Amino acid sequence: MIALKDSLGSDFVERVREVFSEDGLLSQAKNFEYRREQQEMATTVARTLEEERHLVIEAGTGVGKSIAYLVPAVLFAIEQSKKAIISTYTISLQEQLLNKDIPIAKKILPIEFEAALMKGRQNYLCPRRLERALQQANELFTTSEKAELERIADWARTTKDGSLSDLSIEPDAKVWAQVCS
Repeated sequence: MIALKDSLGSDFVERVREVFSEDGLLSQAKNFEYRREQQEMATTVARTLEEERHLVIEAGTGVGKSIAYLVPAVLFAIEQSKKAIISTYTISLQEQLLNKDIPIAKKILPIEFEAALMKGRQNYLCPRRLERALQQANELFTTSEKAELERIADWARTTKDGSLSDLSIEPDAKVWAQVCS
């Protein structure tokens, strides 16, 4: 098969189209189902990356949107020696990307890449602010809020990354605001 060149003289868009074809690399994934809309979205994302434009896509449930933007982004970033940043509205979608979609991409793509989950700063404990809140607890908090602060301090001694999602019970908003980054 001859790879078609696009207006920029690259075959990147065509290679992405092939990944999402009925017998492309994505077909190796467990439970793969060819979706024309997913293939179209992925090639549009690839073209947009190549042309350095902005893109807004609306697609229904079941299209496979996250893989359709993730795979072209990873391929483009690797080929251009850049980093791809995928920003989502919810942490649950970030976790879906990290725990489901990125492992699929790692299995099917013939390249190696690393991925990391980064949440907004307010999702992390700040040890320095926690220490200050503990020192000023009598002035800052009610009795029940001080108990909440102590619960957070206990958790802080065992957490691996200080992420809010590691706390078993969502903390009081006023207390967390005093100790988050």
